[in-house]
Amino acid sequence: MPQSLIHAVVTPRFEIFYALQALESGAGEHLHEWRREMERRLSSRLRTSLASVAPTPLMWPLIADALREAPPAITFHGMIEKLSTMGAAAFQSFVLGGVFKSPGAVEALVSGQASLARTVADEIATQEKLLTLLGLHPFSRQSPATVAFDKLVSSPGSYKAEVVNVLSSFWAHGFSDTWQRLEREMKDRAQEMRASANRRTFAVFAKENRLPLTMEGKTVMKVRGSTTEPVKSAEGVYLIPSAFNVSRLWAAYDDSKGRTRFFLPVLDPELATVGATVIEPAAIFRALGDTTRYAIATSIARNPMTSVELARAFGVSKPTISHHVQQLRAAGLLDESQTESGVVLALNRRILERASTAAVREMFTEEDAAEPVVRRSRRANRK
Repeated sequence: MPQSLIHAVVTPRFEIFYALQALESGAGEHLHEWRREMERRLSSRLRTSLASVAPTPLMWPLIADALREAPPAITFHGMIEKLSTMGAAAFQSFVLGGVFKSPGAVEALVSGQASLARTVADEIATQEKLLTLLGLHPFSRQSPATVAFDKLVSSPGSYKAEVVNVLSSFWAHGFSDTWQRLEREMKDRAQEMRASANRRTFAVFAKENRLPLTMEGKTVMKVRGSTTEPVKSAEGVYLIPSAFNVSRLWAAYDDSKGRTRFFLPVLDPELATVGATVIEPAAIFRALGDTTRYAIATSIARNPMTSVELARAFGVSKPTISHHVQQLRAAGLLDESQTESGVVLALNRRILERASTAAVREMFTEEDAAEPVVRRSRRANRK
């Protein structure tokens, strides 16, 4: 495949939807710690709203199709702006088009020429598995999935507004921190993926990463070879690092010129360990509240050192330094690397920066907030 067609981008355009799918489905053992953090952060009201918009987990990747015309590397705020300004009819068509594939099916449904029940029945022969996963088969007028799809069909503007609201809330109350933790690591992975795809044949890279596209001669093979397209019909192949694409989903969108953009979120379970880091502001502030530890943290922020070098620099015993280092380590503030001279300690700048954001969120968020836990000092008050 020509190198000019292969791009590696970092974007939440699919990742936030895959994260919501994983949150609601419970899929992916590597996401256990992240789900536990989200369950702690998200209010019961928000969880109810999420379930109302997407009663079945697979609806979230379906909603991602609404952004098919968005720039490949769009930011979250760009996503929200795009969705907010998008016409209701376009939003409706893009989302429904991911389910109902028969020619004219979506047009007949939204125009009232065909009911949702009739449209589902007509698609069973070719889309039974998808319709079952979406909760539309067996069809029931009372099912939460039917209620959600009915709203998308009859009131697309209202449904779109709900999508924007719950995505914004999910981002503000949990996923923004996850994304901040992931983004830097993802940028490194994206560079590695593009280099790997270009260094070897794309077919080898695709096989190793279980991608739905591969190369055979001068054609782009789709869906493990069941359909072929000439390379010249591809606008680009976008490789996207993903921590949440447990179902290994992908997307292909045609533009007005008939050229196709392929989006391939490449699952890397190790990224989830980056996204699962829990920030506890109280522990961090407590660790830095001691003047000696604050001085140690400042020193290793500017010049990483071993414990022996710290003891020498501060003129204290090694056990004393070990005690302070343990407190900083327990708060998650240390980056440690093994060298010939011993373990070198450095201050984790990203954790420190995020502690302030996390503290502001905990202190100022009132929705379903728990009462703050007061931990009293063991030292008696002086009169």
